Amino acid sequence: MKNRLKKLREEKGLTQSQLGEMVGASRQAIHAIETEKYEPSIWLAYDIARIFGCRIEEVFMFEESERKARTEKSRRCSYGHTKTAV
Repeated sequence: MKNRLKKLREEKGLTQSQLGEMVGASRQAIHAIETEKYEPSIWLAYDIARIFGCRIEEVFMFEESERKARTEKSRRCSYGHTKTAV
């Protein structure tokens, strides 16, 4: 999931460790979120957004990520079909 976390964190003068402490996450988790290798839970996203006085949508962009696109493609290949909308 795309995000503005690193930019917001740096503007506020926080390290990854400091932000992690503020929201109950590790420095490694913050790094993984910033580099789009990990998607936070809705509760963690909410806590992060509150630190910056933003709405979740102002920090995290809910568009299809490369990671999710690869996952869906893998599922289609594994099952031989695509999911259909109901």
